Amino acid sequence: MATTAPAMAGGYPLAYEGAGSGGTYFSEWPAHLRSADRDLLPARGALTARIRERIRNDPVAASSVPRRVNAVVGKGWQVKFRPNARALGITLEAARQLGADLTNEFKLYAYGHAFQSDAERKLSFGQQLRLAVWHLAGADGEALGLAEWADDEQTRYRTRLRLVDPDRLTNPNGRPDKDNLRAGIETNFAGVPMRYWIRERHPTDFAGPGQFNWTGFERWTEWGRPQVFHVFEPQRAGQTRGVSRFASVLKSFRALSKFTDATLQSATINALIVAFMKSNSGPEAVSESFETKEMKNLEAWRQEYYEKNPISLASGATVPVLPYGDELQLQTAAKDVGSFDAFTRSILRLISAALGQTYEEVTMDFSQVNYSSARAAMVHAWSDTVAMMGLLEDQLVRPFVVAWAEEAFDRGYVQVPEGAPDFYDAIDAYCQIHCIGPGRGYIDPTKEIDAAAARVEAGQSTLEDECNDQGRDWEEVMEQRARELAKAEELGLTAHGGAALVKVADRSRDPAHDAALDARAA
Repeated sequence: MATTAPAMAGGYPLAYEGAGSGGTYFSEWPAHLRSADRDLLPARGALTARIRERIRNDPVAASSVPRRVNAVVGKGWQVKFRPNARALGITLEAARQLGADLTNEFKLYAYGHAFQSDAERKLSFGQQLRLAVWHLAGADGEALGLAEWADDEQTRYRTRLRLVDPDRLTNPNGRPDKDNLRAGIETNFAGVPMRYWIRERHPTDFAGPGQFNWTGFERWTEWGRPQVFHVFEPQRAGQTRGVSRFASVLKSFRALSKFTDATLQSATINALIVAFMKSNSGPEAVSESFETKEMKNLEAWRQEYYEKNPISLASGATVPVLPYGDELQLQTAAKDVGSFDAFTRSILRLISAALGQTYEEVTMDFSQVNYSSARAAMVHAWSDTVAMMGLLEDQLVRPFVVAWAEEAFDRGYVQVPEGAPDFYDAIDAYCQIHCIGPGRGYIDPTKEIDAAAARVEAGQSTLEDECNDQGRDWEEVMEQRARELAKAEELGLTAHGGAALVKVADRSRDPAHDAALDARAA
């Protein structure tokens, strides 16, 4: 039996077989050791364009991104301000009042009818977050925004957020990348991004002024106001631009698309009867029987014959007698399409895993899932969603809130509490926020509500935590509940629910309850 010689390094065998360059598995394995930017930046344009094409045209890719957007943002976020009382040197009550004032002002600003938060005055703040996640979770793998000042608009606030297509973040005048200027981002000696060069129009946009002009935007103004927001999750130290998670499954998407198209074509052909007319007379016999000038008339005669004597195999129709020497030959495609479903399931499971989503979430196929497996998958998918929510909050929402809060304090819409420091001396203490996104949802509401109540009772959770998991503000829930109870008492109604809740909780603890759910899913 033939053996492969061990890989050598300096005359000695390599300790790791995977580092070898010979044999069946390693002889044609192109892998190179390069920096993060050397790996990504030269390929980023082609990679992004191909991913966008798949998201536009592939049904699975097209459904994956909006579901991620819905999971991360939903219809919008509630931004709750929680000023740090200890850092500001004020009482907890004063900090809560300040937080309530800031929260109310930002809510009116972000979700008002005038779309004050949007530089283009078209989207609410929640819709802007959705657009940012479309870029972040889609083909770009990053989102880019600018804080602008609309001095010529007569609105209550002039601070605006403009979301920018990442394609416009490029080196001015097409300069090559160098040590302190890469892919439109200029850094200092420590590698801190200081200036972003943004093209005034997309390079392939309709012709217009500014298409070949670049503007350099400082990351912060001279007095520290955030001005550029670049959201992405680096996969390696020293990485300058983001990369989409679709990059690792792009080949799988392409192969699956080709396989699907070929299978659909075969299935279509299998549903049809393909007929071929075949003559027993060969080319030599035909050439002997006809002169050259008569050959053109041959096809015309045959065409005329079959127009008068059409062949139809539908509904049991008979085939007419053909001219002498012609025969009808039937042929169908022999390709088996029975294994199509199993094969596509396997590929889609791998794609879903790479995208950080469950197979059921990507395909909306819940035919082979039970309660236990759905819960297990949901835990991992939700942790991925929470991670993206944290990335968006840290790199976009909080810096933009700082820019907005500066204006709110400067205009006097929100007052600095007595004894508290100036806004510029304690920005992070004033702008400590908590964002409430969309809820995680329930698979079995009775069982999971029972578990939530048990966690609160055992001191492992709080009402705020449980409400946040479902996209609700605990204070609003309690205030609404108080109004409902007061109204019921005013109308002389009995507030039902206690006995019913106990009954539901007892039923959800019954092991037979899980078995019934699994049987129903099957």
